[in-house]
Amino acid sequence: MIFISKLFTALLLPPGCFFILTALLIIFIPRKYKIFPGLIAFIIYILSIQPAADMLLKPLENAYPALPARIDNDWPQAIVVLGGGTIQMSPEAAIGQDTLSSEAMKRAVYAFTLRDTFPVPFIFSGGKVFEYDQMPEAVTAGNLFRSLGMPEQRFIAEDKSRNTWENAAQTAMLGIERAVLVTSAYHMKRSVYCYEKNGISVIPAPTDYKLQRGRKYDFLSFLPSMGALQNTYCALHEYMGILFYIIAYH
Repeated sequence: MIFISKLFTALLLPPGCFFILTALLIIFIPRKYKIFPGLIAFIIYILSIQPAADMLLKPLENAYPALPARIDNDWPQAIVVLGGGTIQMSPEAAIGQDTLSSEAMKRAVYAFTLRDTFPVPFIFSGGKVFEYDQMPEAVTAGNLFRSLGMPEQRFIAEDKSRNTWENAAQTAMLGIERAVLVTSAYHMKRSVYCYEKNGISVIPAPTDYKLQRGRKYDFLSFLPSMGALQNTYCALHEYMGILFYIIAYH
């Protein structure tokens, strides 16, 4: 019964339903017009299955290992946490307050677990990409860290940056030359590039992994799913970002 439920969910909800509708369209149109919708159906299918998403994500997530257990705790000048978005005026927050998105929350919480390992300031880097009357992300993160018990003097809100390159540039303007860098594993390759180009040596501390390590593929792995499509999007977005940064900031 669980298998049937999963099967129907995969086929009736997006993106599976788009694949099914396109496949049905191919059946009922003349042969000479089948190539284009067939290509669309193939692309939708490939982009939304787990093996394809994993193949794209794996080189990004494996670019750097997890934070080593034994490193010189006195080496970094700061723990730098990169933003990952906010939810504007989320109801569980105080009136008029925002909360961190799930991705940014994972980065922040993982960084907080390092508070006793590295007796250095925390720099949360993230401002407002567009002006939608929201709080700068670093300010939102500051509210979270204070609620978890972090002393005010250990937190620095870098609230001017709007992308990863500006994260690094603004951090460099704070006089930081050595840092533990916390961000999602798939985003680490681009982040390290930006920080090193801005003269900051970093120890990567990746978190928020997307790959399901150790799980073998089965029939359901080859059914379209929104989760796989989201992972594919994350990976392709990173590859495009890396290419753009190499061209724009070489």
